[in-house]
Amino acid sequence: MAQNVSLWNRIMRAALALPGVALDRESYLRSVLKDEIPDEAELQRAIDIRPAAAVSRLVIDKLASGAITYHTATVTTLSTVTGLPGGPAIVASIPADLAQYYFHVFLLAQKLAYLYGFPDLRDEDAKLSDEAMDMLTLFVGIMMGAKLANDVVRDISRDLAVQVAKKLPQQTLTRTLYYPLVKQVAKRIGLDLSKSSFTKTFGKLIPLLGGIVSGSVTYATFYPGAKRLQRSLHRQMDLLGADVDTMPETATEAGRLTDEHMETLAMRALVNMALMDDSESRRKREYLAEQIAHTTLADEDKRELIAAYDEGRTFKVDFAEFRDDPVSSTQLMRRLAEVIRLTEKMSVTAKIYLNKISRELDYSPKDVDEFLSA
Repeated sequence: MAQNVSLWNRIMRAALALPGVALDRESYLRSVLKDEIPDEAELQRAIDIRPAAAVSRLVIDKLASGAITYHTATVTTLSTVTGLPGGPAIVASIPADLAQYYFHVFLLAQKLAYLYGFPDLRDEDAKLSDEAMDMLTLFVGIMMGAKLANDVVRDISRDLAVQVAKKLPQQTLTRTLYYPLVKQVAKRIGLDLSKSSFTKTFGKLIPLLGGIVSGSVTYATFYPGAKRLQRSLHRQMDLLGADVDTMPETATEAGRLTDEHMETLAMRALVNMALMDDSESRRKREYLAEQIAHTTLADEDKRELIAAYDEGRTFKVDFAEFRDDPVSSTQLMRRLAEVIRLTEKMSVTAKIYLNKISRELDYSPKDVDEFLSA
């Protein structure tokens, strides 16, 4: 795993070192939306909130498709040129080819993310932070067809929907929350890269045809991946609050009930863990109250959870329901570890309970140690 993650990190650093890779969200959206939204107040509203607050999905999809077409043509042409054979130049062109390829991947991913409602990925210094690089890794994972990456981005969209008031938050994700999952996605990307780089290298060794092979491979990976990312982000628009009235009412209600069910199970597990010993009860209660307050549960259900802790009542939780949802299970393990870290020393009962949960969710002892040390 470490070797594949390291390969992806090296390629990512090379691409991110190229000038212009960090895209200014406001400038980009203003440039592509000004012809669609002539009114300045409405244009600023689209930038401050999200484009879907002022224009239709059809317009957003059209702009996204235009960006995909542009970057596909550009990266394919560059790949064809750098793929031409030439002795020692072959060795130099491979990292250059990958760097320029992912330069366009990252630029396009940012454009699609901003069009479909994500906040600015840059930090206050206008640079892509570690969290932003995690986000880009997830976008690339989606382009490569990784279901885990799609699940994480879906969950981040839900978090954003909770945070959004009148303006989007600047911080999209917290590294400690999703980092174990991002590492798994990075491993998948590195593995795919180690395979595809052989194909492109082989193409470069064929006289005259090297550039054509390299360009063809690039087109065959870039365009379908870009469309896959577009489809994924399009589906996240409803989670971010766009056009919710156009969703079928039954589908919306079903999704809401499913989310509430998983939130209820997770909060019940936290209450159980907090009751494994009676030390630091005040700090635990404050932590539980904060976690419960950020759920979408009804006020009555929230009060019931706090009352259960105060009265020392535990719940029966079926952890099998988390097994097929890696995002929810990782969030659960992280929160359970946070409860444990509120005490100076983990009690025997807390350790037994955590080990029981980790076994049911197929986490190894090493994974558990990572959660506890995060």
